[in-house]
Amino acid sequence: MALKQIARYYTRWDLENHNGRIALFDSNNEYLDNRTYKNPEEFQVIVGMLRNEKHLWFDTNTKHLRTGFGIKGEPTVEEET
Repeated sequence: MALKQIARYYTRWDLENHNGRIALFDSNNEYLDNRTYKNPEEFQVIVGMLRNEKHLWFDTNTKHLRTGFGIKGEPTVEEET
């Protein structure tokens, strides 16, 4: 799994074409992903994650966003039994 932490992003919803674009970049300003979304709900979910998640990662192998991966030694999950 090749994970890169997202440091910067660009979003835009095009009212004329009714689609959105999200571009993701790492801390070196390296381009990670650039997608167009036709579904406004899906677009809003991704934008919400980008705005609110502390640690958001992009898996360059599967081309998916991931949460819960922290810096080595950083707690990322809690469990109750």
